[in-house]
This record gives sequence, C-alpha cells and structure tokens, in this order.
Amino acid sequence: MKARREDTDDSLASEGGVVASPYRRDMHIEIDQLSVTGHVVFAGRDGMVKVQTGGNVAQNTHQSVQIGGIETTPQEVQQMLGEIRRVEETIKRASLLPESKEAAQHDLQTVKAQLTTPKKPNQRILVRAAKSLLRYSPALTAAALTLFDQPLVGAIVGSAGEVAASFHDLVSRHKASQES
Repeated sequence: MKARREDTDDSLASEGGVVASPYRRDMHIEIDQLSVTGHVVFAGRDGMVKVQTGGNVAQNTHQSVQIGGIETTPQEVQQMLGEIRRVEETIKRASLLPESKEAAQHDLQTVKAQLTTPKKPNQRILVRAAKSLLRYSPALTAAALTLFDQPLVGAIVGSAGEVAASFHDLVSRHKASQES
C-alpha cells in the first residue's frame, strides 16, 4: 500500500486514506508493506506512533524529546524546569548583595542553557556555572544540590563528559552526606 501526496493546488488531498495539510506541500508518506499480524511504526521528530494490525488492534503513542543530548519524556523535562524555577525563586528570596544576586542569576541561566540545549552540553561551561551556584549561600547551595540530584540532570551531566560526571558524583556524595 502506498500513500502519496503531491498537491498541485491549495486544496486538501486525500489519497489512500491520508489527508494532508495544505501547509505542508512537501509531505510524503510511504508504507511499502502491511502485515496482517504485524505492525506499522510512524516516527516523527516529536514522537512515535505504533499501530498494530490484525486481530487485536492497539495504538501506543510515545512522545520523546531530545534535551542535553539525552532522549527523555516531556514530563521529565517539565520536572527539571520546575527545579530550575525553584532555584530561581531561592535566588530572589536570598539575602545577597545585588551584584551577587545578579551573578547567581547569570550562573543559573548558564546552567539552564547548558541543560536545555538539544545537543550535549559543554561540560566546562556547565561545571563552572554549577560550582559558582554552590558558593552564594546555604539556601542556594541546597536548592542547587536538589536540582543536580534530579535523574534527568544527572543523565545530562553524566553524558557531557568526564569532568561533568566527576562533578555530579561529588555533588551526589555531598547531598547524601548532608541527609545522613
């Protein structure tokens, strides 16, 4: 079965059960073979849809995003961004000199930029900014340690390189010793 779309005008085209948007003139879908007992997988940049054919038909949708060089779920990204917002609130509430608050905000924005890039972060920039966050106040240190203790952040930092992985191990040990 082949489904193909080649528009010559601005109307919607429907061929082989595929309705295409008039805004995506370059859309081209080919399904060479469907098995009665098998499945079809449609994959895109933001997710994957697996459709089983035959007896028990089921549809599973799995969304994933690429962040910090790691494939993860949108929910984990939102959890990490929530922790970053908590660190930001801690900086705002901290009794720091204005220049220290500004520097801490800059360090946090650098950490956020490195963690949220689609590709692998620069380990030296990430570690330098993260270490700076730990030096402003005890409350900010605790908030930053909680951020770096997140599983997604650990995976991103660990994938960045040996320097970043060593830093993450040090942070994890420090947090564990504080909880004991």
